[in-house]
Amino acid sequence: MRLPEVAVLAALAGAPEGLSPPDLVDHLERAGVGGDDALAACEALLTRGAIDARGGALQLASTGARELLAFHAAIERALDPSPTTPGMEECPSIPWLTTVQTHWIDAVSINYAVDPDALRAHLPHPLEPEIWKGTAWVQLLVSQLREMRPQGAPSLFGINFHQASYRAAVKYRSRGGGYRRGGFFVRSETDHTVMRTVGNALVEFRFHDFGLARMSLAPRGGLLRLAVDPVEGAPHGRVEATFDPRPGQAPPRGSVWASTDELFEPLVECFDAFGVDPAGWVYVLTIDREPWNARFARCEARAVDYFERGPLGGGASRLDSALHVPRPCAYRWRPLRRERFDP
Repeated sequence: MRLPEVAVLAALAGAPEGLSPPDLVDHLERAGVGGDDALAACEALLTRGAIDARGGALQLASTGARELLAFHAAIERALDPSPTTPGMEECPSIPWLTTVQTHWIDAVSINYAVDPDALRAHLPHPLEPEIWKGTAWVQLLVSQLREMRPQGAPSLFGINFHQASYRAAVKYRSRGGGYRRGGFFVRSETDHTVMRTVGNALVEFRFHDFGLARMSLAPRGGLLRLAVDPVEGAPHGRVEATFDPRPGQAPPRGSVWASTDELFEPLVECFDAFGVDPAGWVYVLTIDREPWNARFARCEARAVDYFERGPLGGGASRLDSALHVPRPCAYRWRPLRRERFDP
């Protein structure tokens, strides 16, 4: 469909009783569609039965309604950050474990630039590091998840807990063509024993054991204080950090990012989480969420064992920046999908 035809269908969809031709042209001209284009569009739509002329008014016909819905669906597909490509399929899982909703509260992202070869050693085939500004990236994402529950269930049945996830920016070549980008969690902890069990029950995500830790993320004296203390002897998971979350802060000295706009695509707009089954499946769990509205936060003090003396320590990583998401952010998970890769 030509855009003037879409405009005609949309205008009539908002007027169940129909519009007279002069009123329709007036509506469309105020929307930027010229009179000649509007009349030509009406003639084309009348010819193919997408609109009807009844009693001096033009009305949307069922054929036109279907055309408008199909056009809307095409726009949604074009804007989808994680489209289903040829060869992908929804795969069996426990629905309430993978189609849930929650809110992130007071989330922080501590961003580390990582040597690509060092990160590659911790990624399963076919995943590979995604390179931005000449380096690989791993974010320590920490948030309070509030009222997590199956989609559609009342908030009364939700669970509140903290989670810390070490998300590597990765990509892989999809059988549908081109690369699919997303995140791979090289480590995760929570302070909720049930959610730890749930995380480890998702056998489709064969990357690590979901750890248990004592955690806190709370404002104190104008600062935001974070603490993660793993239990059961889990090594290299201790985190202590203090942030100044006040708005209007510039990127820290030494950061490769000039603004939050510049790091928006690499570190913020990441909607897919990948899991890999060595038998030849890549699992894709996609999140639909509200905008982060993230801003820089100054890291006043920090100790993050994983990047200092753990698997990505020894000079393999460098603290670049920290982000704070000050407002609650709604999250919703889509059904799990998967596709084959060549082992």
